[in-house]
Amino acid sequence: MKDFPRVLLLFSLVGLGGCSDDPVMPAASGGGQMIVLGVDGMDPELLNELLAQGELPNVQRLIDAGGFRVLGTSNPPQSPVAWSNLITGLNPGGHGLFDFLAFDRTNLRPYLSASAVRSASRGPLEIGDWRIPLGSDETVLLRKGKAFWELLENSGVDVTIVRMPANYPPVPSRGDSLSGMGTPDLRGTSGTFTYFSTRTAFQPGEVSGGELKRFEVRGDRLIAKIAGPENGLRSSSPALTATLEVVPDPDHGIALIRGASRELLVQAGEWTDWVEVEFELLPVMANIPGMVRLYLRSVHPETELYVSPVNINPLRPAQVISSPETYATRLAEAVGPFYTEEMPEDTKALSAHILSPVEFLAQSDLVMGETRRMLDYELRRFVDKRGAAFLFFYFSSVDQRHHMMGRHVDTEHPAHPPNTASTTMDSMRSTYREIDFLIGRVLERVGGDVAVVVMSDHGFSNFYREAHLNAWLQEAGYLVLREDAANDPEEWLPGIDWSRTRAFSIGLNSLYINVAGRERFGIVPAAQRLDLAREIAGRLHGWIDETTGLPVVTRASLREEIYRGPFLGEAPDIVVGYGNGYRGSWATSKGQTAQVLLEDNRDEWSADHCVDPDVAPGVLVSNLKLTTPNPQLTDLTVGILDHFGVAPDPAMRGTSPF
Repeated sequence: MKDFPRVLLLFSLVGLGGCSDDPVMPAASGGGQMIVLGVDGMDPELLNELLAQGELPNVQRLIDAGGFRVLGTSNPPQSPVAWSNLITGLNPGGHGLFDFLAFDRTNLRPYLSASAVRSASRGPLEIGDWRIPLGSDETVLLRKGKAFWELLENSGVDVTIVRMPANYPPVPSRGDSLSGMGTPDLRGTSGTFTYFSTRTAFQPGEVSGGELKRFEVRGDRLIAKIAGPENGLRSSSPALTATLEVVPDPDHGIALIRGASRELLVQAGEWTDWVEVEFELLPVMANIPGMVRLYLRSVHPETELYVSPVNINPLRPAQVISSPETYATRLAEAVGPFYTEEMPEDTKALSAHILSPVEFLAQSDLVMGETRRMLDYELRRFVDKRGAAFLFFYFSSVDQRHHMMGRHVDTEHPAHPPNTASTTMDSMRSTYREIDFLIGRVLERVGGDVAVVVMSDHGFSNFYREAHLNAWLQEAGYLVLREDAANDPEEWLPGIDWSRTRAFSIGLNSLYINVAGRERFGIVPAAQRLDLAREIAGRLHGWIDETTGLPVVTRASLREEIYRGPFLGEAPDIVVGYGNGYRGSWATSKGQTAQVLLEDNRDEWSADHCVDPDVAPGVLVSNLKLTTPNPQLTDLTVGILDHFGVAPDPAMRGTSPF
């Protein structure tokens, strides 16, 4: 079943307001104000089901005034790709993002596709163990193309962009813009938590997205040392550390926790608010500020403490996360500190079984609480604006909860836990109801002449079975391993005999031909590349799961068939679209092979959208009349511009859906 109810809410939405039965009047196209609510991962099938049951009254009000369409997503339907389609009005051949991972064909290594750090043009001056920088490294946005809000601003529209994905570092803006997906934690990672314990059987080490550490015991005090950014002023670039002091009181089920500037009395099972931490770069002279949230899991019989990834503190940002740089601080002063890392729900801590599903949902609810406060603040500002104004506001929780709650809410999932609590079973429906409540808040705050759009970048699909694409390529004779190959789980593309390999996969949907003169060890003549790609795509369409009888791949697209633009040559040769129930394995994403072609997915990450785009489309709901039957993300871009009477960029090919 493709029904993934998601998140446990710790309060009822009934009676909180935002659910008026008053009809919404259709907004006039060509008007002067618009709000776009970007709900990452909102799925049309679940949305339709809840609408039919009358559970989303505010979405229904929008539909009655304007309309509802399934919104075509990107190919592949990965978030940075899809949001870049919306931002630029271009397909990936125009903006250059094709996967979460991009691939350097010269050194056969992947890198994050949306941003990169470029080293300073001059190296540091080294004096003993010290390195004196003579220039600054620079983080650059790799997405190409002009953002639609730049065109709006050039035409005099007052613009606010809150957490737009694939916009880090944020595009310079005349209005206010806060970066979202792609923003690192203070360590420069996509989010690294730390878990401390006093258990003797506890095994310190690293897990995906986290570190497990023992407390240092000093009498009745426990010392937690949190790793921060590297110290680039030292030749060995050691990680800076910040210290928390924990004094447990097991008799009363509490602990006193001392941070850099405050101390807290925390009960076992309680989440704290934000705690500031300081990383000393130079003694007395320079510190790097950050902040963490803590979860005191227990103080008896052992003390266990979860520490969130170290977030950039928006009150004292150590990196640029907004445009202008002061916007993040103004926002935090108004609503309080908030998560700044790219996807704040800690899916990795749940995957590592550091957080339980209930604890994960509680942490996700903290994220939603911050989101509500930020939305209220921006709505207050928006209603005071005069003249043309545009607000984009992003929600992460639907997407992140779908990913992690899939097996818990879907009784057909191979890893569905028996005796799942009813609140967990209802978690996704609860999430959609909360989003509906927030839509109601928007409708109550703004006038009837304001255009309101609710959209998602993609929907969701079942993720029952992992597909080992490189194992399929090996079995089909396109990929060959060395005789001494060892499939090291930490390596990228391990053990491949490049002298005999014609095709390989790395990333979630990307398949590459090993082309002579293009790949480092390429062997396929460039003139034969397209014919070989056609051959492999055709055979992929015949890949049937012998266990289920279902097709594993329902769309294998040649790049020439789906992309156009100046960056076509950087695209993978084939974009692999998996059928419902299937997705490329985590091993495939790192370029690894496996002993089997398919296996059940038993991970916490149990629903996905990196599939055939027809399997996981998004949604488009608005109080503007919808006039096109099958709109795409790039059509919505043109529709936003058209609403303000702004001409699209000549490279944009979309048609307004309004």
